[in-house]
Amino acid sequence: MAAVSSLALILPSSIAVGLVFGYFLDRWLKTEPWMLLTWTVLGVISGIMNLFRGVKRYLDENQEKDNRQDNAPNSNLNEKDNISRRPE
Repeated sequence: MAAVSSLALILPSSIAVGLVFGYFLDRWLKTEPWMLLTWTVLGVISGIMNLFRGVKRYLDENQEKDNRQDNAPNSNLNEKDNISRRPE
């Protein structure tokens, strides 16, 4: 569940980092507003890429968990059913 909640912060934090870098580079290099715009766009692109990676990782982990549960023996069967299902 922590992985899902951290996904909500990926995009805004990437944009904020881009804004901060751009703002200070603009002030230092006197290139207003070009560094701010450039770094903000880079922050948005980085945030979207990381968001997609995080969602893909989350979906892959859940798919693996579902596959493991599907392959697990059914504990609801009684012993007679388990014996009859064993390969001979």
